[in-house]
Amino acid sequence: MNAYEKLEKLSDSDFKLITGVPRKTFDAMLEILKITKENSLKKGGPKGVSVELRLAIALEYWREYRSMRHMANDHQIPRSTICRIIQWVEDVLSESGEFMLCDLKEKFKPQDEEIDLEIVMIDVEEQPIERPKYEQKSSYSGKKNAHN
Repeated sequence: MNAYEKLEKLSDSDFKLITGVPRKTFDAMLEILKITKENSLKKGGPKGVSVELRLAIALEYWREYRSMRHMANDHQIPRSTICRIIQWVEDVLSESGEFMLCDLKEKFKPQDEEIDLEIVMIDVEEQPIERPKYEQKSSYSGKKNAHN
């Protein structure tokens, strides 16, 4: 059972918790992706991974920010394919014009006031490296020099 088949069985509230989008938005995304995929298949391209699974993988990546290596292991798909899937879904959805970040400014802008909103995206993955700075000798056993 793939990720999309598991998502289909969830209730609407669980579906939104897992994917980060309501089922209605998921279906709208899926329709755009299916139309694009059908047009590319008319040119004779290979079928590959289903559109439903592609969208489920992309949403999983965006929601959980998992590494592509772990996703490849879970889905039994090469890591390079996972990367191409996510890029394809991003490109198709952004080119459609229905799912764009610039629309967020207009969505949250008060109608009466002229306020310039600025949207900031924060990468929470960056963390400082934890390692001894100056007093390394106090934690270093010196065993490395014993093996010649």
